[in-house]
Amino acid sequence: MPAGSTPDPDGESSGRRTYGPDFLTALFQNPLDPGYADAAARRAEGYRRTGARKHLTSGFALVITGVIGFLLVVGYQQTVADEPGRAKARDALVAQVEKRRAQTETLQARADQLADQVAELRERELGGAAVAGIGNLEAATGLAPVRGSGAKIVLGDGPASVDAVTGERRIEGLVKDIDLQLAANALWSAGAEAIAINGQRLTATSTIRQAGEAILVDTRPVTTPYEVIAIGPGDLAKDFRDGYAGKFFQTLAARFGLSFEASKVKNVTLNAAPELKLRSASPSTPPPAPSGAPSVAGSGVPSGVPGTAGSPSEGGR
Repeated sequence: MPAGSTPDPDGESSGRRTYGPDFLTALFQNPLDPGYADAAARRAEGYRRTGARKHLTSGFALVITGVIGFLLVVGYQQTVADEPGRAKARDALVAQVEKRRAQTETLQARADQLADQVAELRERELGGAAVAGIGNLEAATGLAPVRGSGAKIVLGDGPASVDAVTGERRIEGLVKDIDLQLAANALWSAGAEAIAINGQRLTATSTIRQAGEAILVDTRPVTTPYEVIAIGPGDLAKDFRDGYAGKFFQTLAARFGLSFEASKVKNVTLNAAPELKLRSASPSTPPPAPSGAPSVAGSGVPSGVPGTAGSPSEGGR
């Protein structure tokens, strides 16, 4: 090689990279692009920007640095200026939530007091037998607290991993609304007489729905771990575990890490559900005919009076 010539890291290719059959071997032998070697050689020979080009490059760099610094200062000042407003709005929302919560607790206490008064008046006016019958009906429909033995099903969320490639959050291990629906239906099918999910009593009109990643039972949120407590036969827990729902949850636990447990419980109390809101009603039996009024055979309704079965009243509105 002539003295003073620039070494070519790629051999005799005149600055052009060549690749052999083994790409990785060639890459490790020649890690730098020839352009880097050429720039290093020119710098070693003392080549520098001079004159107007040097001053233009330096000035442009200073201008860019100044603009970036100015934008950072403006952004910081704007953030600091907006912070009091955000803090004030946050404090106002927190105060409003606390106020509404206190109002809700006061109204709930008042509602409980009125319910006790209604119960006392009903017992005094109707008598023991009628009150006992109403109590049995309320217990069956979920409008009265019940106590007894049965089963407790506990479902807990498994790990929610994140796909390293796509960044998508995998939620197969999370308990969903359909899982709680399956558990409740399986318990009803196995002979449960009353069911509550995290303290929320289920009735004939109860709903279990998903809202994002939250689960709502009758519009009230419930969180993991989900405790489904049912009052029923003594072997209710075993029947649930050995049934289709128990086997399904065991499969989810093995595959996705979801936690599942079914155990027997004794002397548990399930609170009453909130009172149902009546929207419409119709008589279950035809009203009796007034004394002396002719009636249509088999209808129980006086002639000339329209039937009431097809005109439900808008009770509760």
